[in-house]
Amino acid sequence: MRVLKTALLAFLTVPAATAMAAPVVYNLALPNISVFDNVIIGTGSTVQTAPVVQNQAVYAYTDINGNPATVTVRRTSNLSGTATPDQGPYTSGSLSTSGWMWFINPGGSAGGGVGSLPNIPGYTSGLTFDFSSPVNAFGFEVGDWATCCFNNTRPGSVVSAYGVPAQGSGLWIAFDGGAATLPANALAATDNPGRLLSSPSFTNFIGAIDSSGSFSRVTFWGDGFGEFLVAGGTLRFASVPLGSVGGVPEPASLALVGLSLAGLAAVRRRRQ
Repeated sequence: MRVLKTALLAFLTVPAATAMAAPVVYNLALPNISVFDNVIIGTGSTVQTAPVVQNQAVYAYTDINGNPATVTVRRTSNLSGTATPDQGPYTSGSLSTSGWMWFINPGGSAGGGVGSLPNIPGYTSGLTFDFSSPVNAFGFEVGDWATCCFNNTRPGSVVSAYGVPAQGSGLWIAFDGGAATLPANALAATDNPGRLLSSPSFTNFIGAIDSSGSFSRVTFWGDGFGEFLVAGGTLRFASVPLGSVGGVPEPASLALVGLSLAGLAAVRRRRQ
C-alpha cells in the first residue's frame, strides 16, 4: 500500500513540474499571428494591441487587475533613456508590418548572460521593453531577418553554455534579465517562416507566453552581424491565468491516474 501511494504521488507531481517551464516562444509568419492570439483567447484572456507609431516610445495596456499600465521601449545600450521608432512599416514581398519599426542592426557589444553563463554578441544593439505592471504574454513583428549573414560564427563559450548552433543569424530573447534563449536561427533564407508563404516575405512574428509566472522586462536582439533587422509593427499583450498553458495532463495520463486511484481503492477493500 505504501509503495503504491508513493508511486502515485510521484506521478501526480509531474504535471506541476511541467507547468514551471520557461516561457514558450513563437516564431510565426505574419499571417499566422492568430496562432499566438488563439492560445491566449483559449485561456479566457484578451489580446490587447498597440500599433507602433511615429515619435512614441511608451504604449498603454490594461494589466490583469484592470489597472492602466504602460510599456516603455528602450535601447538596451541606454536603459536610462527611451527609443522612438526609426522608420515606417517595413515591406517585403507582398507583406508589410502593421506599424512603425525600430532599427536593431545587430552589432554592439556582448551581454545577455546570467550567473556563470557567458555573454552573447549583439546584446547591446537590441531593444528592451519595460512593463510598469507584469504581463505573461507579449509579442511584436520583425522585418529583414534571415536576409544574410548565415555564416556568422558564435563564440564557443556561447555555443556550449546555451546549447545553440555554432553558426547562423539568430534572434535572441531574455526575460527579466535571465538566461537568454534562441527561438530563431537562420542558416538559409527559408528559415524565416515568411519565406515559406505563397507570397514570400522577410517578415515574421516573435511572441512569448509564460503561464507559470510573469515578466516585467523583455530584451530582444539579433546576432546576425551585417543584417538590417527591424522590430515593432503592433505590440501584443496579455495576462493569462497561471497554469492555463502547458502542464496539463494528456487524456492518457488522466486515465493512468484513474487506474492508480482504482488500484488504491481495491487494496483498501482487501485490507478491510
